[in-house]
Parts: sequence; C-alpha cells; structure tokens
Amino acid sequence: MTILLVTEDLAVQNRFKSVLEHDKDASLHVCAAVQDAESLLNQHAGTKVIAVDFSTPGLGGLKTIDRLVKARPAARVVLLFQVPSFELARQALRLGVAACVSAELPPGDLSTVLSLAMGPNELILLPRGTSTVKTKDHLLSRRELQILALLCDGQQNKEIAHSFGIQEVTVKMHMRSVIRKLGARNRTHAAMIARDLGLV
Repeated sequence: MTILLVTEDLAVQNRFKSVLEHDKDASLHVCAAVQDAESLLNQHAGTKVIAVDFSTPGLGGLKTIDRLVKARPAARVVLLFQVPSFELARQALRLGVAACVSAELPPGDLSTVLSLAMGPNELILLPRGTSTVKTKDHLLSRRELQILALLCDGQQNKEIAHSFGIQEVTVKMHMRSVIRKLGARNRTHAAMIARDLGLV
C-alpha cells in the first residue's frame, strides 16, 4: 500500500513510520506542502491513501481537499486534525474524504484507522465531546464572515474595502472585531483559526 502523507509535524510523520515499519508491502512518501503532494501524486499513480494534516501551512482549506479527492478518485483521503472540529469533519466527508481523525492518534489506533479507511464506510474519530463543542461562527456577523473569507484568500484591507465598496477604516474595525471574537493574536492567527473551525 502506497501512502502519501502531507504534514510538517515530525510527531505525525514518526507515528506513520511506526505503523508502516513492519509492513513490507507499504511505502510512505512524506511532503510538507500540498504542491509537493500534487507533484508526487503524478509520479505515484498507485497511491492508495492520501493523509493530510489540516494544519499544514498554505493548505488552502477544504477547497484543496476537494481538489485532491477529485484528482485521485481511487485513493482514500484521510484528514488529520490538530484542532478537532466535528462540523469541519462532516463537510469533508461530504466532499468524499474517507476518514477524519485526530492527528494525535497513537500508532495502534492509526493502524486501525488506515485499515478502516480502505473499506466502504466513512469514519470520524475525534476526541470525546468534540461534536458538542460550539464553534465561534455564531459570534461573527455576516460582514465579518465575508471579510474573514477575503482575508483567508490573502487580500489586504485596501483590497477588501474595494471589494465591498466601503472605507478601509471600516474594514480595520471589522478586522479588530474578528480578531477579538476568535481570540486571535493577529490577522494571520485569525485566518488559521477560521480555517481550523471551517468558517471559510
């Protein structure tokens, strides 16, 4: 079985290596960026599992996951969450992802997940209580969510202001509110939180 793992996290990499070290028929290809993953997929047409750490910098959220699913329909995509989100997991399954699990699974559980992912069922395996934790989307206004989406697309305040036909100072006001409501340190951190919570 050929597995493509997308993550910068050395602990996650080591857990996958531990699971596969005794399987002579398994091969693991690791890359830290989704662009590298897409190149590797072209080189390894027989890839059976694409495991993606959803916290990988520059991943691009569920849009990229959707692209990976469509690029290799025969492969099983497994999403690894550093920040558990049941709602995000549900959205991912609707896109065709086979399994959504915690990135901190011990090797024994990870081995079971990889086996189950090859079967006909969908799988969500997150820490107990994840499904009852309310996300913060209800705290944000419609305009704040719109601005947050453009922030996650890499737009600056001036560009966002132009998109909505409003003053740049108004965008800054909304941005401060978003950062405060999400408990973020800055704009970049707010974008990361938004992606992890599936707000964009």
